[in-house]
Amino acid sequence: MVDRQFSQDALDHHLRPELRALTGLRGLAATTIALAHLQQALPNDNGVLMWHNAVDLFFCLSGFTLSYVYSNGKFQFSSYLTARVARIYPLYFLTLIIAGAAWVLPGIVNPATYPAKSALTDFLLQAVMLNCWPIVGSGVHWNPAAWSISIEWFCYILLFPLLYFRKAPQSAPIRLACMIVLQASSYYLFVSYFDPSLFNAELHAPGSQLSYWVNWCRGIFGFTAGWIVFASFEKRDPIYAFCTKFSMLIWSGIFLAVVLRYFGLLNQQALVFFFPFVVLAGTCPNSATSRLLGSKSLHFLGVISYSIYMMHIVVIVLFVGAFHTVDGWQAPFLALGIFLVSIGTYFAIEVPARNAIRGVRRMRRPAPIIP
Repeated sequence: MVDRQFSQDALDHHLRPELRALTGLRGLAATTIALAHLQQALPNDNGVLMWHNAVDLFFCLSGFTLSYVYSNGKFQFSSYLTARVARIYPLYFLTLIIAGAAWVLPGIVNPATYPAKSALTDFLLQAVMLNCWPIVGSGVHWNPAAWSISIEWFCYILLFPLLYFRKAPQSAPIRLACMIVLQASSYYLFVSYFDPSLFNAELHAPGSQLSYWVNWCRGIFGFTAGWIVFASFEKRDPIYAFCTKFSMLIWSGIFLAVVLRYFGLLNQQALVFFFPFVVLAGTCPNSATSRLLGSKSLHFLGVISYSIYMMHIVVIVLFVGAFHTVDGWQAPFLALGIFLVSIGTYFAIEVPARNAIRGVRRMRRPAPIIP
């Protein structure tokens, strides 16, 4: 969930300017996920906020963003990989250490159901961001939000370089069909085989081996859909024209789907069908929805969205560990705490670490030969 860096990457690669509405969209999604998990910690959870699958929106945004940033520049894998590591790894590793120190090492996790050998293996696989890969990893993540970063890492190092050198479908109807089929496949696998217990720090055997593949496929399908969305954006095809003209209609559909989900009439994962079109709609800066998403407040949420996403469960669990419960009156203060901690980690961890890693990369570049 992490490629908000339009402006910085564009600066590094002499590419296009930031699409502010998509930054705001990422911030909205990260905040919604954080509030949904906060709501789950409340004793009277009423299920109003059930948009955890906004993670699928992150995958779609990432596929679009990388295609957008690197479309007009020379693709150098080492430079690209350095930028990706600088973007995601420092805060990812920090939260892994915090989670291990807070509730794995002290024995809060039951060693009978999660022996030390399994914990060590999971730590090593999490440290290299492989533990959500099928066959290789167990799916366990001490910071539960980190599973999607493992999938993003796969998309970064293997999927995007493959897509970058391929052409998207040339026909708009075929592009539309591909978006729908990809999201339908993601929806089917999720509703049929998703097993949330795989994330927990314990030995667990899911009912189907396909459960290990669900999240990996979600990432690949969503990321590829974002790549196809970029092709529609670049060609300004009829899909682009519809989404940018009727963005309010698309958001109305999302609102209706959320209402139907609240009354138990629709599976929440059905929202994935809207995500490619929401991303495409956000590329037009003139619509009312894009202006709202690009506003200063939502844009700032987008700027710190990675910190919000990575830190919110850590803050919630530490709070519950200290006070044993979250009362309704405490929830606003906890939400504010998540926001303030996210601001702090963004400016104290994300930005300095990213600049340091990129600085090392620039120092290692050979000096230009002046004739």
